[in-house]
Amino acid sequence: LILLAFTGCKEVEKLTQFTMSFDNQVTIPANTLINIPVNLATPEIPTNSQSTFSGNNTNAASIDEIILQSMSLTIITPADSNFNFLKSIEVFINSEGLSEVPLGSNTDVKDGIISLNLTTTGANIKDYITANKFSIRVATTTDEVITEDHEININTIFLIDAKVLGQ
Repeated sequence: LILLAFTGCKEVEKLTQFTMSFDNQVTIPANTLINIPVNLATPEIPTNSQSTFSGNNTNAASIDEIILQSMSLTIITPADSNFNFLKSIEVFINSEGLSEVPLGSNTDVKDGIISLNLTTTGANIKDYITANKFSIRVATTTDEVITEDHEININTIFLIDAKVLGQ
């Protein structure tokens, strides 16, 4: 009976969870600097979270936690490029009135890859995603000279956990 209750609670918990994804672009400019951190920022990103919450039969006040489930980077241009030039990358989120929080990183980027998954921090970023807008800052360190700009797509998937009814 206890196992059944535990299993039932886990099933209800799954019903109160959903994901929200964003795609943003950032350009890593051509440069001759190696092993020097370069900071890049995205324009402010509207969250449209209220409509996502509404579509999942909840609202911002009912959200317990929002964490970054996954973050992947893909080179858009130049088309024939890879991440060989990248030594490390850290990604941060910020929003007006809130302190910047790290989201994910990769401190040992392997050569030959065109898509890069970051290790996420597991930080609760509820206040950033329930805000009207947020921005992303990317800190990169290169280990090769890059002779042309690299446009990178950042795909983020956030796991949203709403309160169980009656709690």
